[in-house]
Amino acid sequence: MHLTRSTGEVGNMEKMIEFVDAMMKSQKEFMESWVSAQKEFMENWIETTKKIQETLLSAGGAQEGTTKETLNLYRSWLETMANSSKVFTDEAGKVQETWKNSVEKQMEMSREMVKNISVLFKKAA
Repeated sequence: MHLTRSTGEVGNMEKMIEFVDAMMKSQKEFMESWVSAQKEFMENWIETTKKIQETLLSAGGAQEGTTKETLNLYRSWLETMANSSKVFTDEAGKVQETWKNSVEKQMEMSREMVKNISVLFKKAA
């Protein structure tokens, strides 16, 4: 009877390993998609901002006096914002990548733990 119970427990552990594997796969896919989407969004935002800046600066009309000064101030502000956004995006990407790697490592450690417990149950059987 003890052997049957242990065999059942071993089967449960194997199911747990399968569950952890499936969970790891879906988590990894989610993390990769999330990081990729965030990066793509920020790159598109920066590119759009640059295009708006180019359009406004190439607009015809008087570019003397107050108008020229205003456009120069706007260009300077927009360039600063775009550069700050790029720095922010790069750093946020690093944080996201680190977090993704940490979660993947944690899931791998969980899988190994379940696998090791399964091996112990098999030896006990």
